Amino acid sequence: MKKLIIHFLLLHTVMILITGVGIWFLLNAFFPLLLVRGYLVIPLFFYLLGILFISQFRRSAIVHPTKMVNLYMLLKIIKIFTSFILILLYWFIHQSDIRSFAIVFIIFYLIDLVWETCIYLRMEKYIKYQADHCKPPKEAVNQ
Repeated sequence: MKKLIIHFLLLHTVMILITGVGIWFLLNAFFPLLLVRGYLVIPLFFYLLGILFISQFRRSAIVHPTKMVNLYMLLKIIKIFTSFILILLYWFIHQSDIRSFAIVFIIFYLIDLVWETCIYLRMEKYIKYQADHCKPPKEAVNQ
């Protein structure tokens, strides 16, 4: 499980770097009006939340699938509220630039949502694989 968590953390880092640089390049090249002051805050926010969420899998109980679902839902609620708080903070600091920030933030949110879903699906496959291989055989082997 530790190797899988490290693998997810590395993939998450690479994904955020590629997405952050790619969206910044697209905004500079094609949508300069949407360029946001403090753009670095958006990828950094999703990077830190991703690290927090991935590290929570290490502490979760693998043998109880309902706890995994509850953890997943709790993490989603935390992400929604912290995203809302970040947007409100940005709105109080830069009121004139909130539209561009919200558009770029939503784009990142949707990309991160797809990425997190892929991570969670792979984690579930790993958990099911481990559960299937740790079970004793159903039939006794006659010799």
